[in-house]
Amino acid sequence: MSPRAILILKRTGLALLIVLVIAAFVAMGVALRLLRHRTGEGTAEGPTNIFTAAADARQIIEHPEDGFPGQSRVNILCMGLDDNWTDRDEVYTAQARSDTLFILSLDLANRKAAMLSIPRDTYAHIVGTDWHFKVNAAYQTGGPARAIATVDELLGVHCDHYIVLNINATRDMVNALGGVDVDVKHAMHYHDTWGHLSIDLEPGFQHLDGDQAVGFARYRHPDAGAPSSPEDGDDRRMERQHDLLKAMVAKAKDSANFMQAPHLVDVAMSAVRTDLTRTQLFDIAEMYRHVTADDIRTASLPGEDFRGPKGAWFFRLYPNQAKAYVDWLIRGRDDAARALTPVTVENATSKDGLAVYAAAQLQDVGYTDVRVMKLQKGDGVLGAPATSIRDTGVPDPDAGKTLASVLGVPSAVVVRQPVAPNHLGWKPPATVKVVLGDDYKLEVENAQPVPPNVASTTSGSLARTP
Repeated sequence: MSPRAILILKRTGLALLIVLVIAAFVAMGVALRLLRHRTGEGTAEGPTNIFTAAADARQIIEHPEDGFPGQSRVNILCMGLDDNWTDRDEVYTAQARSDTLFILSLDLANRKAAMLSIPRDTYAHIVGTDWHFKVNAAYQTGGPARAIATVDELLGVHCDHYIVLNINATRDMVNALGGVDVDVKHAMHYHDTWGHLSIDLEPGFQHLDGDQAVGFARYRHPDAGAPSSPEDGDDRRMERQHDLLKAMVAKAKDSANFMQAPHLVDVAMSAVRTDLTRTQLFDIAEMYRHVTADDIRTASLPGEDFRGPKGAWFFRLYPNQAKAYVDWLIRGRDDAARALTPVTVENATSKDGLAVYAAAQLQDVGYTDVRVMKLQKGDGVLGAPATSIRDTGVPDPDAGKTLASVLGVPSAVVVRQPVAPNHLGWKPPATVKVVLGDDYKLEVENAQPVPPNVASTTSGSLARTP
């Protein structure tokens, strides 16, 4: 396989794995819908060919939380394995490493879900050895048990279960659904015979089979020497993968697939290896049957590349940011996201000093990166009636609403508009810009008492600052 093909496979692996995990649970949700259709909502009289017994079906529908007794949160380590091609063009996974790796964290009490990706080259101690190497080597040398133990030690959290997906899962699920309908916005052509990649898609709304859907999700660059396309690059590819996921969910829930539920479940089950029981998988599908792809928070642990003493490249996590991500997405502490949210504050009121006041207020509740700036041209004029909050793509999609709540301005105009990359694929770091309006001025004037940290920052009064 060419280095270019390997790069495409590696960088698309995580998103495709996320697509498959969600799609597998959607298939099970369709099966549950079929069961209700046959027996009546909330009952489970008689076994079906989807469940092993009527008792299982009744427990899943009526008390799915019983599949995880005493647990309010379940963490599942999800792994997609790297694969190799034999001389006979057959896929094998002997000594395979976990090419993609993420924790699916399920808050069972509140029916929330999050996915936190661990970069495959993350430098880690491989538990059970005296070896420090890439985290994906844990599965290669000790299977799921060692992979779980290594991730547990690396991040300080416990994974209760594991799911391993095979290389053909996306293709097989799309084919089981009878194909999916997507809007191909621009032509995509890429061919690599050795890497078994052949992508030929023309613009237009169209029906894709499994192989075409995989190409739609994997495409990143055109053939060597071919003109560039608006579909090139990581960001556009991630958007297409999200489009594919939504198309798969829509097709799975379509009435045409209603009676195909048993087959969809069989395909989903054949795509995974897991220590979760079949009933537990259905329990999860039942508890999360109303959750959409947009409801699931996803993030990747940040860090930087470095070269080891023997020349190999590794990925070093940023410890403080990694802890904040784990606290937020895996431990369920929503306030931990504040440490991951850079904020700039500008004052568009007629009262001097409010930006400093607001910055101190935000720092007092856990925002660690807050900067005060003079009112920028184009951000508003003095005397603005309402505070405006513009999010350019920070990790927490609810950051703007949270800031409005913390500042006491529920009427603030909140806009989330992630910045698009330039033609070289670069984009500036995401921030949230807060431009204070008269609603905040009124809130401050009515606030009693003044927070201690604010008082110390402003020497007991509102200084003549932005």
